[in-house]
Amino acid sequence: MPEKIERYLIELKSIFANAKDKHEANFQSRKLLEDISGDNEFFSQILKRHIEKPGNLNALHYPVLGIDIELNEYFGLVANCWIPLPDKATNVSTKSIHHHGDMLLSTATAFGSGYEHWTFETPSVVDAEKEIYELKLLEQAPHPLNHVAFVDAYVAHLPLYPPDLTVTYALWSSRFPTTWKDKLKRMPALQKNSKRLRDLAKKLGLASQLELKVVEYFDFYPSSEGFRGIKDRTEFERSTNEDYLASLFHIIQETGNENLSPLIQRKLESGEKIDNRKLIEDYLKDLQSGKPIEGRISPQHYGVAKANFTKEEILQAIAAQNAKQKTLISVN
Repeated sequence: MPEKIERYLIELKSIFANAKDKHEANFQSRKLLEDISGDNEFFSQILKRHIEKPGNLNALHYPVLGIDIELNEYFGLVANCWIPLPDKATNVSTKSIHHHGDMLLSTATAFGSGYEHWTFETPSVVDAEKEIYELKLLEQAPHPLNHVAFVDAYVAHLPLYPPDLTVTYALWSSRFPTTWKDKLKRMPALQKNSKRLRDLAKKLGLASQLELKVVEYFDFYPSSEGFRGIKDRTEFERSTNEDYLASLFHIIQETGNENLSPLIQRKLESGEKIDNRKLIEDYLKDLQSGKPIEGRISPQHYGVAKANFTKEEILQAIAAQNAKQKTLISVN
């Protein structure tokens, strides 16, 4: 492992191992996350490691290009690379308003302009039959370069699309103390079969014992009656390797990591199975010549009902739920 990555991870592990609880660990990690977000060499090293990993040049595309950095019994750390919309609109949601159950999130912006970030109190049921929920706004604020934001367990939040390429580091952890079960869940065999194990645990009633996330409503969208819950989460499907490569090379170029070109060339010459060899060769020429490479959001990844809506629609939903609340108060 590159020295800089290892040094930061050792410090993070020490914080989580010695803090009195996970909330305190996130608080103590804030300064370190600020340091990491300002360290361009750190991003270069994790990008290099991502490219070196076999198969990553054949990956399929997702709206946010994620680069895994670390996963252990205390936390997970991921670099999220946010590609702007084709029209560069910044008033559109990247996905539905959502919470992460018992997970805590600290996020630091490492590159780009950042994005507008909304947080809401834990959603509360208004009408279970109609799936209407109340989401009280906590904060509507920018998440700019080197800024660290914290999202508590069961707090709903929403990033809007950024105006340009934005890279954030997401530090994830459960709010519960680390136990032997967390070490068990980090075992490769369990990670590989995590969905099957969650389904089995739910059927057998073991979820609370294993502290697996089994919550009915994680996602919400604005409506004329306030906010509606989405019982069954639908993730964006992966699209094409062509769109993934466009975004990957856009990230390499925009973050000033053209010096990784020889590494990519060596992978092409290594005998590793590469699905789009000619396209990669063309992008390498673009990197060398300085020709701009545009990142891509695949067509099926935006304009999606219940996932991509405007902040004006969010404000209208907030106004609708507030008006309904005032009516109930006046009637009673």
